[in-house]
Amino acid sequence: MSGQPGLRTVVADTSALVSLGVPRADDRYDTDSAPDPLQYLLTSCTVSVPPVVVSELRDVAQYHDIHGAAASNVLAAQDHYAIEDPYRRTESPDTRPTFGLDDGETDGIVLANALDVDGFLTDEFGGTNFALVHAGLAGPRIVPTPRLICDYARGGYMTDGEARALITAISPHRSWGNNPYVTQLLHLLE
Repeated sequence: MSGQPGLRTVVADTSALVSLGVPRADDRYDTDSAPDPLQYLLTSCTVSVPPVVVSELRDVAQYHDIHGAAASNVLAAQDHYAIEDPYRRTESPDTRPTFGLDDGETDGIVLANALDVDGFLTDEFGGTNFALVHAGLAGPRIVPTPRLICDYARGGYMTDGEARALITAISPHRSWGNNPYVTQLLHLLE
């Protein structure tokens, strides 16, 4: 994507999956007639997550808000992604490393490295966490969620306008508004 080979295999963290689940949870966005980014991800890639991500999704799903509904959407699609413990693989450390990130992101990075996937999907694209995620990845590239949506437009899965509408629909729920990274991606879609 974006000049690089498309994602075929990906490990996703909790925040990215919740963000992709927001459009289906938002009554103002019609995923029957407009693109559903969670469905796109789960049908275009082999997606893996560590068990802690599922646990975090269950925690978020308990909230009675759009984030809870989005997490419930991701959990309902559980047949379409693999859950794999990164610490049961010979390629992984025996214990969780200290990256300075939360457990879902850390285990996701360990799993992404162990599986040697194409990318690690995350919402960490601002502040110091982006650098921490990038530093922890040994081979997979970091794929911020808004970038994935733009890449779907560039790949012809949706129009630039549909990608803008998706990012605009997700932004207020995921604190993407006024983020310089997201603003730049929206300008690229003009």
